[in-house]
Amino acid sequence: MKINSIFYVLKKEQHRERLDKVITKLSKIYSRTKIKHFILHGLVKINDIIVFDPNKKVYNNDKIELNINLSNNNIIAPKNIRLNIIYEDHNILIINKQNNFAMYSSHEKYNTILNGILYYYPLNINLPRVGIVHRLDKNTTGILIIAKNSFTQHKLTQLIKNRQIIKEYLAIVHGRTKKYGSIIKPISRNIHDRTCMKVCNFGKLAITHYKVIKYFKNYTYLRIILETGRTHQIRVHMSYIKHPVLGDVKYNIFFKNKENNINFNRQALHSYKLKFNYPFNNGEKVWCAPLPKDMKILLKKLST
Repeated sequence: MKINSIFYVLKKEQHRERLDKVITKLSKIYSRTKIKHFILHGLVKINDIIVFDPNKKVYNNDKIELNINLSNNNIIAPKNIRLNIIYEDHNILIINKQNNFAMYSSHEKYNTILNGILYYYPLNINLPRVGIVHRLDKNTTGILIIAKNSFTQHKLTQLIKNRQIIKEYLAIVHGRTKKYGSIIKPISRNIHDRTCMKVCNFGKLAITHYKVIKYFKNYTYLRIILETGRTHQIRVHMSYIKHPVLGDVKYNIFFKNKENNINFNRQALHSYKLKFNYPFNNGEKVWCAPLPKDMKILLKKLST
């Protein structure tokens, strides 16, 4: 893999200009759209720190580093991937994500949500994370919002930040939980395994509410509502109270996934509903993604 690194030290005349605009002027090679693409995919550093915001202001004497993989493996390309669209207008796209489908990944270059968005909506290349405002784990199914312009992305991001988007999940967990409960425990990254999160007193506030839909012999079917949106939040919190999500090999340290001969090859977790005041008509909107086939089969098996 051959990397071409280009360095620039900014002068007074570039003080407080936009990052993408400055690099476009200095490089004289790439278009502004291409430069935005590089920034959004982590190929640009300011003073040795990776930045992802094309609008970021730069200052006199800032050192900019542009790293381009000449084999083009670092650039996520558009790909014709089916997006299961629930709703679409000029401002947002709402999809029902299938299992085994990553949002975006440094390990997966061609089969992600991001690839699909860029194929159908190439102008989204100008948006941070191509318009993705929240994410689901690769093996979690369900409903996702994608913004189609910067104004909408900003509005949706603010709604999430202010806890004004209600996110409801359906999950099947090990054991028999209380009929309802709330888990208010901070979450941070596990310093011993950077791919995992954990409950930690020094982490970020995380709030999960749950209510039983149905009890089975060794499992519980839950409705879960998130107040916050930390990475792996439901999976970490349910593991913390010793009721890990069925099929979750990363966080299941209490049960073997063989009770009742149950074998489920992913976490039994589905993003079912989103509810919020739509920014463009101030009316409350509700969107739902039906339970996927594999979880329907699982519930039927648990009922027998």
